[in-house]
Amino acid sequence: MPSLAETQRNFIATVNEGPGALDARLFAGMPDRIILGLKAHANTISHARLVALEASFPLTRAEIGEARFNAICRDYTDTAYARGSDIALIGRDFANFLESAAASPAICDLAAVEWAWLESYHAADAGPLLLADIAALDDGGLLALQVILHPAARLVKVRSALANPLAHLAQGRDAAILISRPEAEVRLLAIDERTCNAAHHCLHPTTIGNLLALASEQAEEADAIGPAMTLIGAGALVVME
Repeated sequence: MPSLAETQRNFIATVNEGPGALDARLFAGMPDRIILGLKAHANTISHARLVALEASFPLTRAEIGEARFNAICRDYTDTAYARGSDIALIGRDFANFLESAAASPAICDLAAVEWAWLESYHAADAGPLLLADIAALDDGGLLALQVILHPAARLVKVRSALANPLAHLAQGRDAAILISRPEAEVRLLAIDERTCNAAHHCLHPTTIGNLLALASEQAEEADAIGPAMTLIGAGALVVME
């Protein structure tokens, strides 16, 4: 008899690829009844995948319309990634798939923001660096303060004007949407190129002094601390222990 791992792999392959992949040793009974049962199970899985996508991307679904969204989702669930994915993670590649399905950049960005929102919501907790925390520091202490991006923070670079559900966030020259969850609530903030670059820089440990130097290199403006203050105000940074 096949091992448990082999049995599970063959069962998944049969659901995804059809009766031709079935190892007849796994089931007792007439082949037609076995296939009928597997078809019912496959339909249940297919429905669960569609429901998961609908729940993950409600704004995208409303923006492009029920019929088109459903058709795109059915095509997406046939991809190798979706078929091999856990239900909880099935939407991870959906924004990229929308692009291949000729969706507009604004719609692709919207889907990416919705998925980032979910990732942020389920991410680990951490106490964010607050403006009050830096108020008591002298200049040397502030510049040397080592920080990193909050584990719940996410960045989605935008390629066009924001879709209608996000239009209220627009601030002009927006380069990305920052998703943060400093406490219980997930927040969205449109940020400019300098702040986006600063956030990317914080994917690895850095100092406030380095963030100021980075901002100064990108523009001749006097407000070198602006990007760092925006990230701190959004609760997107934590202090390295």
